[in-house]
Amino acid sequence: MKPFLWAAWSLVMRDFRVRFRRTLLGVVWFLVPLFTLVSMALFVGQDLGLYREGQSKNYLVQLLAGLLLWQLVADTWLEPMRLARRANMLLRSVVFDARVLLGAGALSALVAFALKLPVLIAALIWFQVPFTASISWFPLAVCILLAAGAAMACFTLPLSLALLDVRYAMPFVQYALLLATPVFYTAPQSGPLALINHINPFSYMIVPFRDMLTGTMPDASAVLGLLFLVCLFLGLGLYYFQAKVRLAAAYIGH
Repeated sequence: MKPFLWAAWSLVMRDFRVRFRRTLLGVVWFLVPLFTLVSMALFVGQDLGLYREGQSKNYLVQLLAGLLLWQLVADTWLEPMRLARRANMLLRSVVFDARVLLGAGALSALVAFALKLPVLIAALIWFQVPFTASISWFPLAVCILLAAGAAMACFTLPLSLALLDVRYAMPFVQYALLLATPVFYTAPQSGPLALINHINPFSYMIVPFRDMLTGTMPDASAVLGLLFLVCLFLGLGLYYFQAKVRLAAAYIGH
């Protein structure tokens, strides 16, 4: 386990050094997309009916929590794809455990999440949102979201190595899933959007965990059931990944 974690961490640190080598702001760039999305939502949210007058504080806290949790899943899912692109020569020439890419993606996502988390904590304190017993579920929520993102990466990473279309399509898929999850808005009770929210699995992960951070106690049986399903999905994903990743890597450069 230690060599695996060391290799994953080394890959993440090397990637951070290369990514921010000639920047003035460095890791602060992790916060720019978050602030941009939150600012845009607050600026036009009332006109679009995302929140009512006088509810901007509650909306801001819920939006920050939802976006941080969503980005944790999305980064765990998509970071292995980006790291594999940087390490494509290594994939072709060296025999190593390709699961290191999955571990590095999860570590990279966790570091980015830790850098953004103080923003949410500051907002909770500033707007005097009480810290309740529901916060004790937070570590388990993070583990579930990491496992869900890693499971998705198990399926998309081999495909992205063989077909560049998958890599190019992923940003569009990511934002489509974000919009299909009630993060920017309250889930409607009826209509097409309500149906989309209902069939979108992220609605059952992001929304309850977001509400948990803002004081709502989660349903213990629902959380444990979700944990079981995510672990099952991750197990199937790892089986698929081990079977396909080397075959997919053979397509690099062709």
